[in-house]
Amino acid sequence: MMWRYSRRDTKVLLLATLLVFSGYALLLGQSWRTHLRTHSYQVTANTVGVVAGVPENEINTYVAALDERARVLDAREENIVRTSNNNNSLLLVTLGGLGLFGLILLNFYLDHKRRMSLGV
Repeated sequence: MMWRYSRRDTKVLLLATLLVFSGYALLLGQSWRTHLRTHSYQVTANTVGVVAGVPENEINTYVAALDERARVLDAREENIVRTSNNNNSLLLVTLGGLGLFGLILLNFYLDHKRRMSLGV
């Protein structure tokens, strides 16, 4: 037996499905954009560079200390970015689960409505 939905019910179901998948696409796109942006900077930084040697003096030690401090700050920033990506993943899973739960409820509602119209 074919399920009988009105055109309006079919449009509501289609719109709900499109909204859920659009939300997934939006969140995944932002996550991938962030990942690609940080990865491309790392590749560029690894391929471009110049090495020069000079005798050690007071200025060199200050510069080395500043470079070490910059490395520590970069590590902290990377940790923050990694943590924020985890939050995006959690948000993605939560929204996806809520969307799928909503679609299941809509399916039960439309099934109940169909049964009532058939007089079962």
